Parts: sequence; C-alpha cells; structure tokens
Amino acid sequence: MRTALFSQNKNKTKTNPTMKQINSTVSAQFKSVCRKTLLASALLCGFSMMANAQTQDGRDFSIDGFAAYEGVAGSNWYRAGGTTGGEGGKVVKADNFSQLQAYLQATDPYVIIVDHDITTGIKCYVDDINTGKLLDDQSGKSGVETTYGERIMVAPNKTLIGVVDPATGKAPLFSHITFVMQSVDNIIIRNCRFTMKGVPVLRTGENKIVAWRNGAQVEVGDPDCIGIQADKVSAKTNWGGHIWVDHCEFFNGDAANKDRYDGLLDCKNNVQWMTFSYNYFHDHDKSCLFGKGNSDIYDGCRTISFHHNFFYNIQGSRLPQQRGGHMHYYNNYMKGCQDGYRLNDQATGYIEACYFEDTKSPIMSKGEKGLHVNKTDGYDVIFKGCSNLLTGYDNIDGAKINGHVTLASSDWVPTQTTSSYIQHYLDKTVDVPAICEKYSGAGKVEIWKAYTDVLPTADIAEFDHAIKNYSTAKTYDAEGKEMSGAATSGIHYVDLAVNNITETEYFDLSGKRLSAPGRGVTIVKATDVQGHVSVKKVVKM
Repeated sequence: MRTALFSQNKNKTKTNPTMKQINSTVSAQFKSVCRKTLLASALLCGFSMMANAQTQDGRDFSIDGFAAYEGVAGSNWYRAGGTTGGEGGKVVKADNFSQLQAYLQATDPYVIIVDHDITTGIKCYVDDINTGKLLDDQSGKSGVETTYGERIMVAPNKTLIGVVDPATGKAPLFSHITFVMQSVDNIIIRNCRFTMKGVPVLRTGENKIVAWRNGAQVEVGDPDCIGIQADKVSAKTNWGGHIWVDHCEFFNGDAANKDRYDGLLDCKNNVQWMTFSYNYFHDHDKSCLFGKGNSDIYDGCRTISFHHNFFYNIQGSRLPQQRGGHMHYYNNYMKGCQDGYRLNDQATGYIEACYFEDTKSPIMSKGEKGLHVNKTDGYDVIFKGCSNLLTGYDNIDGAKINGHVTLASSDWVPTQTTSSYIQHYLDKTVDVPAICEKYSGAGKVEIWKAYTDVLPTADIAEFDHAIKNYSTAKTYDAEGKEMSGAATSGIHYVDLAVNNITETEYFDLSGKRLSAPGRGVTIVKATDVQGHVSVKKVVKM
C-alpha cells in the first residue's frame, strides 16, 4: 500500500430527517412551514459532514488519484480539499425520478441516497427493445412496452450514493436516464448501476434519447449513461472538473448494433482532476471516450486517474480512447474485449500492473507523446490469449499473436503533475483479475455508511425546496409535466411533523409510485415514527 501524502479530516453526523408537508393553498403558511422545516431539519438531523473513509476486508476505498487533488491555486479548477461532492449539504433520499432529478439539479449541495431501481415510469411502445423505434400508435395495442428516457443536468456540489436493495441484492439501476455534467465541478457518484438498454428513439433521425415532456415527445440528447463536458457556451472558455465515479456498473447489451447506443462514461472539453475507480463496464460497443475530436485538446485538460476498472465483453473499442491529457492507468482488468486502451492525439499515459485477457488489441496508439510502462518486476503489464501486443511482450499462456505494436514512449508519472498525488494501492499484476472481480462494480462494497449513520426518509418539504431552487434545469413529474413545486397539487395538507409522520408516499391506482399527487385519485401512504402506517385516497379535480 502506498502512503497517502495528505488526508482530509471529515466527520459524520447522524441523519434522521423529519418530514413536513404543507397546506399548498396558503402561501404565507407555506413559507412559514418551509422555514420551520429547514430549522427543524438542521436541529434534528444536522447537515452532512461527509466522511470519505471507507474500508472493507481491510482495504481502503476512500478517494484517491487526481480527484483528490485540490488543483493549482488561482486556476478555475482549484478546489480546497479536492473533490468533496455534496459535503456540507443535507442527506436526502430520492424515491423516484422526479426527486432524483430535483436534488441533482438543485442549487444547494446534497448527498442523495437511492435504494431501489429508478426509471421515468412513463410508458411508451417501441418496435423492438434492440432497436427502440417509437411507434406512431402509442395506445399499447402493438409493439413492446418500455419507458421514456430523460436527462438529468447535474449541478455542482452533489454526491449520489446507491444502497443495495435487500429485495434484489443489487445496487440501484438507473434505466434510460442520462446524467450530464455540463460545465460543473465537484461531483461524486458511487455504487450505482446505469443502462440505456431499450431506451426509445424516434423512427427517423439520429439515435437520441426521447423523453415525454408536457404532452409531447422530446429529444433530450445522446444516449450516454454519464456524459462529462464543458461547452455550455463555448468549449474555449467553459470548464469543469473534480469528479469521482466509483464502484459503478455500466452496460447496454446488443453489442452487434453498435450505433444503437453511445458511450457508457464519456468526458470531453476542458474538464480536469477526475478519478474513475472500481467500475464494471460490460456488454457494450464504444465504452469510454475521453476527448471529442482532434481539436478537443487544451493545456492541462483531462488529467485522470483510471484504476481497478473491469472491462468485460466490450465488442468494440474505447477502454478508454484518450485524446490529449494525462492518464494514470493502473490495476485495470480487460477480458473478452476487442480494441482496448487507445492513446491518440497528444495523449500521455502511465500504465502500471494491468492484466489483459482474451482481447484483440489491448493497447494501441496513434499519439505523439506516448506511453510510460512501469516495468518493475511484479508490476509490468500481463497479456494472456491476446492478439496484438506491445513490442517486446508475449502471452503468458503461449497463445499465438498476430503482431506487435510499437508506441511512442514517455517518462511522465503522476507526481510530476502534483507531488501530493494519492495512490492507495498498486496491486501486483497477477492479483488484478481476482481483485477486480471481487470489488469492481456496484453492490460490492457497502458505501453509504461513509456518508450517514442512518438512512434518511423522503422529505416532501425539502423536495419542494429543491424543485424551486434549481440551478441547471427544471423538474418533471411522473406524467412528464414540468413541476413548479412538490406541494402545488391542490390537496390540503397538514403539518406532518406535528403528527409525527416521518414518511409519505404517493401511488396511482395501479400501484405505481408517484412524486406527488396527480389528477384524479391518488393513494397516500403515511408512516409515523412508531412505524404505524395509514393509507387514504385523495382526489384532485
């Protein structure tokens, strides 16, 4: 284990938020209750003081790499303490898509907890899941049922944490939802699963995600699971960075239809100081693109730590494809893939202790700056059953090779960029497959306890606050309608804190969970502090 050169002292506070709901028909009372709710929440729950420390089996899974680096003082990318996400903000629970969207797009910092799968929940019908072409007739008389997609424009200072659902034994899966980080910084996403499999697209035009908004089909962007970029106004002037994506799973399937989906985790433009660690990428074509094109190269852009990631059955390329920038690529495991890590267009890399198995071309380059390989005994790269290898290497199993690839060389190492670089582990190459199979991906490590001692319950007042205080985009409800608040449904509420209600959930008559009461009949389920449940029907005309 390499010793961390600096550490951050962070404290955890117990979070047990008390929900309040309000009478939406009286604005003065509404504002008063909101103020009381915020005060009560602060007193009863405290604000999150995020603790990054996380261990399992004696192994440290706290933040490291370039995401932990503060950056250069005086630059756009400087952040005291490095990447901290929603530290200092409330710990909240997102029970549905609308709550997830509202919290992630809000002005305030948040640590957002999710413990079950989330989709938009808005049904639509396509010709086939593998093609996803929306039918003209959306009555459901023909076609295959799926759900509309959506986009979340992630705002700065957010942490998203998945909790394993005991009913499924899996971390939450976000289906058909693209998470876009446009010219923002300070984001943490951990222990979540992402897929675009079956996302609907229009019958004509490009394969763009189609959402249902305000009664119409709307294209909302490329089908990337996570897209990091900085071109809101101009790629020449915008910037973003300090992003950590850790212990997540990405997949789409249908690798043969390579144009059906876009990237699993892409970043482009002038973004900086990122770590992508312990992730599992599988069953896809084009996985990770770092740099949009030959012109998408800036001084000091895209300095990335990429470690302990597991690529399996990527029948295409980009594991990742790096254009420009600097990348520390170590302890990654690639199995059953086609084209692997590719350095293009002024890209510089440092590779240590990676294991490549049954992969056509694990490492390739057209770049000018080159790759530095750690050849220390025990930490050099290993090839097994691969076709095209680096010059001077053979497969350890004696498998026949097609040829060798010669790359431009480099002497760059991360400590040349910052002497305070943190690298918790450099595992021996022979151990990498077992380590990645055990720890890479979602649901492998219990992470949420690093952020809160008690899982929060849904908080309607805080949800309402997030909707109204949005930073990047507005929120849409379970019917695809733009929301102006969580308590504007016309139903008269009571102050639930007085009656010791800790959680309120809404359902339609089919049992589908809603973000707020809709038109017609809504089932309202309330739970008090003693666990007693009451259910009633309410009607909105």
